[in-house]
Amino acid sequence: MPDDFNIREDFDLIDGKIHIRRTQDVQSLIDLNKHEAEAAPSMFGQARVRKIGSIPFVVAETWSRECGAAIGTKEFALYCKRKLMDGDFAKFRIKDA
Repeated sequence: MPDDFNIREDFDLIDGKIHIRRTQDVQSLIDLNKHEAEAAPSMFGQARVRKIGSIPFVVAETWSRECGAAIGTKEFALYCKRKLMDGDFAKFRIKDA
């Protein structure tokens, strides 16, 4: 995992309201996912557990708000799995579920 999350916050005042925009440079995470996809076997250990992918922190925050579940919960994990199977997020995927 990259050492630095590379998260940037920008603040704008528009019509008397503060708008916060969080962005993250995710290229190192995408590169790591690609390496793991090429190097990792499909299954790990006796429990037959496999890593599906890695997602950037700012994306995890957004998905947590969308599904209404806290990061780390079973509901959040299931939501992430569905989102990772969407072609829009293929670069965050390591192995298909």
